[in-house]
Amino acid sequence: MNPCAATRRPSAFTLIELLVVIAIIAILAAILFPVFAQAREKARQTSCLSNIKQISLGLIQYQQDFEETVPFNRECNNPNGNYPCIADRVILGWMDLVDPYVKSRQVFKCPSDTVEPIPFLPTDLDMQGNRAVRGHKWTSSTNSADWGGAYQTSYARNNNLANNGTNTATLADIQYTSTTIMVTEAAANSGGGANGLERGHGSVFSIVRPPAITASPCVLNDPANTTNNRANFFGTLIPEQQANERALPSSQRHSGGANYGFVDGHAKWFKPEAIKGQCGFGNRNEIGNDGSTPDFRL
Repeated sequence: MNPCAATRRPSAFTLIELLVVIAIIAILAAILFPVFAQAREKARQTSCLSNIKQISLGLIQYQQDFEETVPFNRECNNPNGNYPCIADRVILGWMDLVDPYVKSRQVFKCPSDTVEPIPFLPTDLDMQGNRAVRGHKWTSSTNSADWGGAYQTSYARNNNLANNGTNTATLADIQYTSTTIMVTEAAANSGGGANGLERGHGSVFSIVRPPAITASPCVLNDPANTTNNRANFFGTLIPEQQANERALPSSQRHSGGANYGFVDGHAKWFKPEAIKGQCGFGNRNEIGNDGSTPDFRL
């Protein structure tokens, strides 16, 4: 028998050594977890940018088929003699009209947008009287369960390009295609227009900024106006959208900025301070884009 074997003590961590290891792990976690979170958000931003790019290209293809105009806000209640919207029926919005030109409806939802879409009820019918499978409810109901199709998209179309058949801009009306915004990140919405019966504005004249920011005074159709980069759509949103936007406006959804798609087809991330909007919501094609910065105006 080896006499040393009887006196050998088993090796083990002391309490101090264990505490040191735990402290090192905690420090590493504190350093690495924010890095991992930033990496995940960067991946979501990249995915969202791809969505915006695909939607923009889909709108451009739509323009080629429809006399160089983007889809109207909705399929009904247009001034060109088509049918009126029917109360409590599901109607098609601009999102649904451009849907055939994109590869998947999943591109209409940003991965960083946590607002869940409201599903259709089994009794919901479309404008033709068939069971609804896409679109959004045209309703005055205050019960959110009746708002099928609400919050189905994270993006909105520039209302300055087309309202619902009034003041529609063609490509010939757009002087600076590389700075004219076509699609923007927005409060979760129905993918339609801005009528109160659509339960969520999907056609906008500016981005959503923090509520306290205003563009006043704002001069219409003036490239030299200095307040358009404060134009704010927050006050125009329905209360439910405002509640969703208060904590983090959609214009700051990705690392303090958001993604935008332009009339020429490119897409890019910008801080909200770089974005110019219209002075107000109206049935007009407001001009003022000077070709130097992203702008909702023509």
